[in-house]
Amino acid sequence: MKELGKITLRMVKIPLNNGTIEVLATNLPQSEFSTSEISELYRMRWGIETAYETLKSRLQLENFTGTKPCLLLQDIYSTIYVCNLAEDIIRDVERELNEKELHTKHKMAINQMLSIGILKNDLIYIVLETDKEKKSVLFQKLYDDISQNLVPVRPDRHYHRTKGQLAGKYSNTHKRAY
Repeated sequence: MKELGKITLRMVKIPLNNGTIEVLATNLPQSEFSTSEISELYRMRWGIETAYETLKSRLQLENFTGTKPCLLLQDIYSTIYVCNLAEDIIRDVERELNEKELHTKHKMAINQMLSIGILKNDLIYIVLETDKEKKSVLFQKLYDDISQNLVPVRPDRHYHRTKGQLAGKYSNTHKRAY
Protein backbone atom coordinates (compact mmCIF):
# COMPACT_ATOMS: atom_id res chain seq x y z
CA MET A 1 0.00 0.00 0.00
CA LYS A 2 2.90 2.35 0.69
CA GLU A 3 4.09 1.95 -2.92
CA LEU A 4 0.65 2.82 -4.28
CA GLY A 5 0.39 5.85 -2.05
CA LYS A 6 -3.38 5.94 -2.34
CA ILE A 7 -6.14 4.01 -4.02
CA THR A 8 -9.52 5.23 -5.15
CA LEU A 9 -12.51 3.18 -4.07
CA ARG A 10 -16.02 3.42 -5.37
CA MET A 11 -18.98 2.54 -3.16
CA VAL A 12 -21.85 0.89 -5.05
CA LYS A 13 -25.31 0.54 -3.50
CA ILE A 14 -27.22 -2.52 -4.67
CA PRO A 15 -30.86 -3.05 -3.66
CA LEU A 16 -31.58 -6.65 -2.61
CA ASN A 17 -34.84 -8.56 -3.10
CA ASN A 18 -35.77 -8.18 0.57
CA GLY A 19 -35.59 -4.38 0.35
CA THR A 20 -32.25 -3.85 2.07
CA ILE A 21 -29.37 -2.05 0.43
CA GLU A 22 -26.00 -3.76 0.11
CA VAL A 23 -22.94 -1.56 -0.28
CA LEU A 24 -19.98 -2.91 -2.23
CA ALA A 25 -16.52 -1.35 -2.39
CA THR A 26 -14.70 -1.64 -5.71
CA ASN A 27 -11.81 -0.08 -7.56
CA LEU A 28 -13.54 -0.57 -10.93
CA PRO A 29 -14.19 2.85 -12.52
CA GLN A 30 -17.76 4.01 -13.17
CA SER A 31 -16.83 4.88 -16.75
CA GLU A 32 -16.15 1.18 -17.47
CA PHE A 33 -18.66 -0.58 -15.19
CA SER A 34 -22.16 0.60 -14.37
CA THR A 35 -23.89 -0.19 -11.08
CA SER A 36 -25.92 -2.96 -12.73
CA GLU A 37 -22.75 -4.51 -14.17
CA ILE A 38 -21.07 -4.43 -10.73
CA SER A 39 -24.19 -6.10 -9.29
CA GLU A 40 -24.04 -8.83 -11.94
CA LEU A 41 -20.30 -9.41 -11.35
CA TYR A 42 -20.96 -9.74 -7.62
CA ARG A 43 -23.78 -12.22 -8.29
CA MET A 44 -21.49 -14.27 -10.55
CA ARG A 45 -18.81 -14.27 -7.82
CA TRP A 46 -21.21 -15.68 -5.21
CA GLY A 47 -20.59 -19.30 -6.29
CA ILE A 48 -16.90 -18.85 -5.55
CA GLU A 49 -17.69 -17.41 -2.12
CA THR A 50 -19.88 -20.41 -1.24
CA ALA A 51 -17.08 -22.74 -2.39
CA TYR A 52 -14.71 -21.02 0.07
CA GLU A 53 -17.37 -21.37 2.76
CA THR A 54 -17.54 -25.11 2.07
CA LEU A 55 -13.76 -25.45 2.27
CA LYS A 56 -13.37 -23.37 5.43
CA SER A 57 -16.48 -24.31 7.43
CA ARG A 58 -17.67 -27.69 6.27
CA LEU A 59 -14.32 -29.25 5.45
CA GLN A 60 -12.38 -27.22 8.02
CA LEU A 61 -9.51 -26.33 5.71
CA GLU A 62 -7.88 -24.23 8.43
CA ASN A 63 -8.00 -27.07 10.98
CA PHE A 64 -4.62 -28.70 10.41
CA THR A 65 -3.58 -32.09 11.75
CA GLY A 66 0.07 -31.12 12.08
CA THR A 67 2.44 -28.19 12.23
CA LYS A 68 5.17 -29.08 9.72
CA PRO A 69 4.91 -27.55 6.24
CA CYS A 70 4.65 -31.01 4.63
CA LEU A 71 1.67 -31.91 6.83
CA LEU A 72 -0.01 -28.55 6.21
CA LEU A 73 0.27 -29.00 2.46
CA GLN A 74 -1.01 -32.56 2.75
CA ASP A 75 -4.08 -31.31 4.65
CA ILE A 76 -4.73 -28.54 2.12
CA TYR A 77 -4.35 -30.78 -0.94
CA SER A 78 -6.47 -33.60 0.48
CA THR A 79 -9.21 -31.20 1.56
CA ILE A 80 -9.35 -29.55 -1.85
CA TYR A 81 -9.34 -32.97 -3.52
CA VAL A 82 -12.28 -34.16 -1.40
CA CYS A 83 -14.15 -30.90 -2.04
CA ASN A 84 -13.68 -31.14 -5.81
CA LEU A 85 -14.61 -34.82 -5.88
CA ALA A 86 -17.73 -34.23 -3.79
CA GLU A 87 -18.79 -31.32 -6.00
CA ASP A 88 -18.20 -33.38 -9.14
CA ILE A 89 -20.31 -36.28 -7.84
CA ILE A 90 -23.05 -33.93 -6.60
CA ARG A 91 -23.28 -32.16 -9.96
CA ASP A 92 -23.38 -35.48 -11.78
CA VAL A 93 -26.17 -36.80 -9.55
CA GLU A 94 -28.12 -33.54 -9.79
CA ARG A 95 -27.81 -33.63 -13.58
CA GLU A 96 -29.40 -37.09 -13.51
CA LEU A 97 -32.11 -35.78 -11.16
CA ASN A 98 -32.96 -32.97 -13.55
CA GLU A 99 -33.39 -35.50 -16.37
CA LYS A 100 -35.89 -37.50 -14.28
CA GLU A 101 -39.35 -36.15 -13.70
CA LEU A 102 -39.78 -36.06 -9.95
CA HIS A 103 -43.28 -35.25 -8.74
CA THR A 104 -42.38 -33.17 -5.71
CA LYS A 105 -43.55 -29.81 -4.40
CA HIS A 106 -40.04 -28.32 -4.45
CA LYS A 107 -37.02 -28.79 -6.64
CA MET A 108 -34.75 -31.40 -5.04
CA ALA A 109 -30.99 -31.16 -4.54
CA ILE A 110 -28.30 -33.32 -2.99
CA ASN A 111 -27.46 -32.66 0.66
CA GLN A 112 -23.90 -31.40 0.45
CA MET A 113 -22.96 -32.01 4.10
CA LEU A 114 -24.10 -35.64 4.06
CA SER A 115 -22.39 -36.18 0.72
CA ILE A 116 -19.10 -34.88 2.07
CA GLY A 117 -19.48 -37.12 5.13
CA ILE A 118 -20.19 -40.20 3.00
CA LEU A 119 -17.26 -39.40 0.72
CA LYS A 120 -14.96 -38.74 3.68
CA ASN A 121 -15.78 -42.10 5.23
CA ASP A 122 -15.72 -44.23 2.08
CA LEU A 123 -13.02 -42.65 -0.08
CA ILE A 124 -10.12 -44.22 1.80
CA TYR A 125 -11.50 -47.72 1.15
CA ILE A 126 -11.86 -46.96 -2.56
CA VAL A 127 -8.32 -45.54 -2.80
CA LEU A 128 -6.77 -48.48 -0.94
CA GLU A 129 -8.66 -51.16 -2.91
CA THR A 130 -6.34 -52.86 -5.41
CA ASP A 131 -8.92 -54.89 -7.33
CA LYS A 132 -10.36 -52.66 -10.09
CA GLU A 133 -13.69 -54.49 -10.09
CA LYS A 134 -14.14 -54.10 -6.33
CA LYS A 135 -13.04 -50.47 -6.59
CA SER A 136 -15.70 -49.88 -9.23
CA VAL A 137 -18.37 -51.53 -7.06
CA LEU A 138 -17.33 -49.44 -4.05
CA PHE A 139 -17.44 -46.23 -6.07
CA GLN A 140 -20.88 -47.09 -7.46
CA LYS A 141 -22.11 -47.73 -3.91
CA LEU A 142 -20.69 -44.37 -2.85
CA TYR A 143 -22.44 -42.70 -5.80
CA ASP A 144 -25.74 -44.44 -4.95
CA ASP A 145 -25.47 -43.48 -1.26
CA ILE A 146 -24.92 -39.83 -2.16
CA SER A 147 -27.82 -39.84 -4.61
CA GLN A 148 -30.18 -41.01 -1.83
CA ASN A 149 -29.67 -37.84 0.23
CA LEU A 150 -32.10 -35.43 -1.33
CA VAL A 151 -33.31 -32.22 0.27
CA PRO A 152 -35.91 -29.76 -1.03
CA VAL A 153 -34.72 -26.41 -2.30
CA ARG A 154 -37.01 -23.84 -0.71
CA PRO A 155 -36.49 -20.41 -2.27
CA ASP A 156 -36.32 -17.20 -0.22
CA ARG A 157 -35.58 -18.85 3.14
CA HIS A 158 -33.40 -16.77 5.39
CA TYR A 159 -32.52 -17.28 9.02
CA HIS A 160 -31.07 -14.88 11.55
CA ARG A 161 -27.49 -15.92 12.28
CA THR A 162 -25.87 -15.61 15.65
CA LYS A 163 -22.14 -15.45 16.08
CA GLY A 164 -20.61 -18.22 18.13
CA GLN A 165 -17.31 -18.58 19.88
CA LEU A 166 -14.54 -17.74 17.42
CA ALA A 167 -11.41 -18.20 19.52
CA GLY A 168 -10.04 -21.70 19.95
CA LYS A 169 -12.28 -23.05 17.20
CA TYR A 170 -9.69 -25.52 15.95
CA SER A 171 -7.03 -27.60 17.61
CA ASN A 172 -4.30 -29.72 16.02
CA THR A 173 -5.62 -32.97 17.45
CA HIS A 174 -9.33 -32.84 16.68
CA LYS A 175 -10.00 -32.56 12.97
CA ARG A 176 -13.63 -33.49 12.50
CA ALA A 177 -13.60 -33.43 8.69
CA TYR A 178 -11.34 -34.97 6.04
